[in-house]
Amino acid sequence: MRLLRVQAVSFRNLGADVLDVDAPFVAFVGPNGQGKTNWLEAVAALGTLRSFRTARTAELLKFGAREAMVEGLVESDGMTRRHRIAWAEGERTLRREDRTVDAVTWLRGFRAAWFVPGDVAPVRGEPALRRSMLDRAALTLEPSYLSLAQQYRRCLEHKAALLRAGSADGPTLDAVDAQLAGLAVRVVARRTDTVAQMAKQFSTFYESFGGREEVSVRYRPHAVGDAEVLLQKLFAARSQEREQRRPLVGPHRDDLEFSLQGHLARNYASQGQARSVVLAWKLAELACASTGSEAPIFLVDDLGSELDPDRTARLVRVVSGMGAQVFVTTTDSRFLPKTSVDIKVFSVEAGLARPAPGT
Repeated sequence: MRLLRVQAVSFRNLGADVLDVDAPFVAFVGPNGQGKTNWLEAVAALGTLRSFRTARTAELLKFGAREAMVEGLVESDGMTRRHRIAWAEGERTLRREDRTVDAVTWLRGFRAAWFVPGDVAPVRGEPALRRSMLDRAALTLEPSYLSLAQQYRRCLEHKAALLRAGSADGPTLDAVDAQLAGLAVRVVARRTDTVAQMAKQFSTFYESFGGREEVSVRYRPHAVGDAEVLLQKLFAARSQEREQRRPLVGPHRDDLEFSLQGHLARNYASQGQARSVVLAWKLAELACASTGSEAPIFLVDDLGSELDPDRTARLVRVVSGMGAQVFVTTTDSRFLPKTSVDIKVFSVEAGLARPAPGT
């Protein structure tokens, strides 16, 4: 997978430039507040269908605009196609060439993984942050997981609404729980498989980026068993769920445990260790999602604050070895690695990106 060109219209503060980004390594350089991360966010929107900064669509639109668009020319599976994502009146549309496509079809042809400031929060934060990180990896490895996760979330939200209202009868909750149990078993299976695929790569990458501690990752599902077993657990918890007016059983209470030297990272990891854990996880995600000559693109925001020059150079070698295209932002071009890989550098000022001299 490779992004050859990208254009943004009314996206944040970006100008309507068409950028030629056909290079293994692309950097957006400029002072804070000028729009370099906005360009990275636009690329992320193409590769993940979401922002790594906000869940609010309105925040993506330039002030006063009613719609926005990001378009990329993508090379994937031996074909070159235009991908266009647009937001208008709270709706998102996806078009590949001249056809509207669904999110799963889009992500099968083009997707991305990212490492950005704030990504260290899941290591020491609430389980919901780690579940989100796990689900993002499951989606990168298998885009069809998106549909399953959405079905589970909708069913869970429906049950939560019934419990909050306090008026749902037994047969209604029985029907919802039956659907929920079937979906939950599939979610747990997909998460389990994702961690199994990534665990060895995760440990290897952690060590390769300077981690001296023994590291491991473990998926801890809240409820295990087939759909019938889970249904029994849901029934057993019903009186408590009615009392608390919220769902208490299922994958929405799972956790992903990272350990260092046998101790939970959420309790003991330093900031540097947490950063290395997340970077190793993201690289394992990228490696496991890569097949043959096809690899998701990899995005790194604020290079200088997140990685020192040695780790940056190592990251470029590792990711380039997977055949992945890399996009980064930095405030200073001195943070860019000295490497034999071709680099395209864009200077960003007031949302306008211009090729830096000599690139």
